[in-house]
Amino acid sequence: MRWRLLSVGVALGLDLLCTGAIGAEESSAPQGRKFAHAHCAGCHAIALGGASPMRAAPTFRMLAERFPVDDLADVLIEGVERRHPAMPDFRLEPDDAADLTAYLKTLKP
Repeated sequence: MRWRLLSVGVALGLDLLCTGAIGAEESSAPQGRKFAHAHCAGCHAIALGGASPMRAAPTFRMLAERFPVDDLADVLIEGVERRHPAMPDFRLEPDDAADLTAYLKTLKP
């Protein structure tokens, strides 16, 4: 029993050690999807398929294809001003911007 617990502990420790920054980015993508679902999905298609509920709103997969996603975090933190009349002005907290851009990276082809 003691060896079993020790081996589980070692395996978990190695898993945490090996994930590093990539693991942190991957783990923030689900948070970014939740954020997008709560704050963006009313107008934008946030998944790999489908059209945006609001015609003027680009799909997230299109944003992921056309813009350097790594640069979007800074833009989201500085604030986005209206792109069309229904688009709200907003600024994201750095953690939310990082999560959202991590999610957008999952949509890149």
